[in-house]
Amino acid sequence: MSAWTDDRVWDAVEAWRWAPPSSKRVLTGDYELIVTPGSYALTYAYGLSVEDPSRVGSVLGELKSTVVSLGGTGVRVRVTPRSKPSDLAEALTNQGYRLTESTEVLAWELREPGGAPRSPSFRQPEGIVVREISSDVDYESYHELTASVFGDPRPTDETLKAFGEEFHRRVHDRGHSDRFLARKDEVPVGLAGMEIVEGVARMFGAGVLPEHRGSGVYGLLVRCRCEEAARRGATLALVTARVGTSGPILKHHGFRPVGILRQFEARW
Repeated sequence: MSAWTDDRVWDAVEAWRWAPPSSKRVLTGDYELIVTPGSYALTYAYGLSVEDPSRVGSVLGELKSTVVSLGGTGVRVRVTPRSKPSDLAEALTNQGYRLTESTEVLAWELREPGGAPRSPSFRQPEGIVVREISSDVDYESYHELTASVFGDPRPTDETLKAFGEEFHRRVHDRGHSDRFLARKDEVPVGLAGMEIVEGVARMFGAGVLPEHRGSGVYGLLVRCRCEEAARRGATLALVTARVGTSGPILKHHGFRPVGILRQFEARW
């Protein structure tokens, strides 16, 4: 039997927080808030779970008040199969939240039963090289490509400075940036991120320029991160994948589906 049961995988999912540098964090008995800085200007509520169904309305009211008091203009709430009450999604909808995203939690065990490293069999596209970035030049290329691939607004100067300081700190302290660029003829065409926490490689932020999609770049970014994570002692790669795009690709190459993660959003 696998050491990474579905319950253990969900434990890893629920421990995963997205907290950019200079974020504000507020922990209550019912949820954790992370207020993202600058142009992101949105608050994320993690771990929202209410044992007593009669309290859901008051908890959501408190959540809104807290977000507004912190300067937030909206909030995103994650709903997992473990969320309580079981009809939390319906309660959010009744309070004006809308479903904005459904992602599939997918897992890849990085070790064979005997302990040997295990990686997915994505092919090597011709002329594509993936490397972990470490220089300031690569860092600038990574952020420029992020805007091109995802259409993200440019962060504030304060946020960019915080990202830069975090990048240099990771490279200095760990010897790894955990950020990867795919290049074709030395031109960046794809990017991806990773974070290893307690043996779990949290894989995120993979994207490829439109003109290079379908050529195998995405798969190579996945494979290279799995190989690097295994070299550094991780035993599980964890992805939250879009149901209609990356999800089918990863499942075709052996990633194990664990369940659906839904994101609800309210704006005020």
